[in-house]
Amino acid sequence: AGEPRRRRRPLAFLASAPRGGAQGRLMAMRSAFCTSLRPLRPLRRMPSMAPTPLFPLELSARRPPLSAGLASERRFSAEAAQASTTQASPADGEVPQPTRQQLSRLFVNSAVPFVAFGIVDQSVLIWAGDAIDNTVGVCLGLPTLAAAAMGQVLSDTCGVTFGGTIEAVCLKLGLPLPGLTDAQQRLGVTKRVSTLGGVIGVIVGCIIGMSNLLLIDLQASERAKKAKELETIMKTVMADGRSSMSCERATLWIVDKEAGELWSSVATGVDGILRVNYTKDVSIAGWVAQHSEMANVADVTKDPRWRRDNGSSDFVPKSMLVGPVVRDGEAVAVIQLLNKREGERIATFNANDEKVLQMLCGHVAIFMEQLS
Repeated sequence: AGEPRRRRRPLAFLASAPRGGAQGRLMAMRSAFCTSLRPLRPLRRMPSMAPTPLFPLELSARRPPLSAGLASERRFSAEAAQASTTQASPADGEVPQPTRQQLSRLFVNSAVPFVAFGIVDQSVLIWAGDAIDNTVGVCLGLPTLAAAAMGQVLSDTCGVTFGGTIEAVCLKLGLPLPGLTDAQQRLGVTKRVSTLGGVIGVIVGCIIGMSNLLLIDLQASERAKKAKELETIMKTVMADGRSSMSCERATLWIVDKEAGELWSSVATGVDGILRVNYTKDVSIAGWVAQHSEMANVADVTKDPRWRRDNGSSDFVPKSMLVGPVVRDGEAVAVIQLLNKREGERIATFNANDEKVLQMLCGHVAIFMEQLS
């Protein structure tokens, strides 16, 4: 107890503090504290271990944050990609312009395949459309435009199917290539010349393909359609005329002024086409066609204009009523009614029958005018 108190030894960093009072010691403590914040070096016995700082990384002012390094790396990658894209697609001004010879060769190489394509397309369209118009169009009564549309479908199908073959054949012609680089092929002038060559080629090919029209009878389908419609009119009118007029036979004769004949494909009781030359032979129907007047004969055997033109020896005509189908002041057809029936006997056509026949001739004239 009587032993004197031992004086404590000051800390090392306090011992090295300069003599300046409390302010000097405070500065020494701050310096020592900042020095202690440095990360420790890795142990020599464990070289693979990363250095472990004593404090969190965000407290260290000497090491930059990791996110900043990633941002700079990504920014460098984006700049490099943009630079490579700019080098891959240079502007038009940096690419040498194609020469006139190169553009001429490009025009020819673009036009020749389309010339062949235009010829094939137009030829298939014309021949297929004409065949459809003469068959399906006549049977179903389709207009010519519908047949042309069907032909266009076949034409486009052939174009898609044989397009590669046409290009292969054109390549075998040995045409000189333009020799353009990839950059020159992307120029605006190159694209315009290539498009112009294709357009001119298609136009020339289609014009050449239209020469097939010289080998086709353009009026054949129209004649077939008119004949079918006329036959329908004959069947309808003659069936109605026979039933409404109560006669044994009804016939619609068509006047052919160029041949000087009367012909009919529909005559009740008779098969086939009947033809009568009304300019040479004497007949009541021919007389009506020439004079455009109605004839009502009670007994044809006593009329000097009568001849056996019914095409059947078994049929014996008695009474006859013939009316003209007039259009523009001329007879274009003749309706002939034979042997009016009243019960079991053959009667004579009266004035009412003439009025009904006149109305029937007017309807037929309207139908035939639509056909023309």
